[in-house]
Amino acid sequence: MDYMALKHTHLLFVVLSIVLFYTRAVSRLNTGKLAANKGVFITSHSVDTLLLVSAVILAVTAGLSPGQQPWLLQKIILVFGYIGLGFVIAKATAKKTKLLALGAATLVLMAIAHLAVSKQGLFA
Repeated sequence: MDYMALKHTHLLFVVLSIVLFYTRAVSRLNTGKLAANKGVFITSHSVDTLLLVSAVILAVTAGLSPGQQPWLLQKIILVFGYIGLGFVIAKATAKKTKLLALGAATLVLMAIAHLAVSKQGLFA
């Protein structure tokens, strides 16, 4: 697969992952029924797995290394933070905590998007 096809595949998984993340998060702010749906759960985790696999393949294909590209290392760190905030939203019982985590996750997603587009580190 050529670079542009990989990039577009990765971007497709990005969009699907974000849509499923917000679908599950908003569900958890209400009844939680949709988030608890097995099909939604499996689809969400499958898309996230494919997203991570496509990211690794894309980085290898482009010859990118987190040690040589500070923006890529920052992006990886932020992805771990985003995943952690997803756990907070899933496990928290207080609606206020879920809302704060969702707001933080949104900011983290914006930072990840900035890094992906600009290829410039946030702290450089």
